[in-house]
Amino acid sequence: GMRVVISSVRMRRVMQFVERIAPSNATVLITGESGSGKELIARALHEYSARKENPWIDINCAALPDHLVESELFGYEKGAFSGADCQKQGMFELANQGTLFLDEISELNLKSQGKLLRVLDGCPYYRLGGTHKITVDARIVAATNADLEEEVRVGKFRTDLYHRLNQVRVAVPALRERPDDIGPLARLFLEQQNPDLTISEEAVEALECYSWPGN
Repeated sequence: GMRVVISSVRMRRVMQFVERIAPSNATVLITGESGSGKELIARALHEYSARKENPWIDINCAALPDHLVESELFGYEKGAFSGADCQKQGMFELANQGTLFLDEISELNLKSQGKLLRVLDGCPYYRLGGTHKITVDARIVAATNADLEEEVRVGKFRTDLYHRLNQVRVAVPALRERPDDIGPLARLFLEQQNPDLTISEEAVEALECYSWPGN
């Protein structure tokens, strides 16, 4: 359901690679600057896969307070803690047979990273307060704008989790590295704002010369 505009050779190669790896169940790590289109790539992986008719669940790890990470990912039973007045399925359960997209994966704390690793390794898990283990089959796609290798080096990211996530890597180039996409994108955005307007070639050339910090 997301519209993607691609004109540059670099992005066409990225999408060709995505089409090749989408049918597998390998965990994919998508890297790139903020705003470069990592979520679009993740959605394409889902749409090109055999799981496309099943759930797509996405979660922004940076938006989760540390004390809520476990309950959001793995769910909880009624009475598990104060305010838990009903059972809640976690993101892994909701994504069963589909795809779970973990955006800004570098923002998870080390404790949560360890719990995530066990599930990625295929281990059943308990909901918070639960007594029965749960097994799910979800394709994991993670994204980050951080240098995870550097995060591993300084002890902010687990080495084992990094290698588990990095079974296949897709690097998304920044907009300044694919200027051929700028004109088509500009025309699309202009059409969305006012279909009666057009953009001159001089304006497109000016946009292509811009460095686009933040993409």
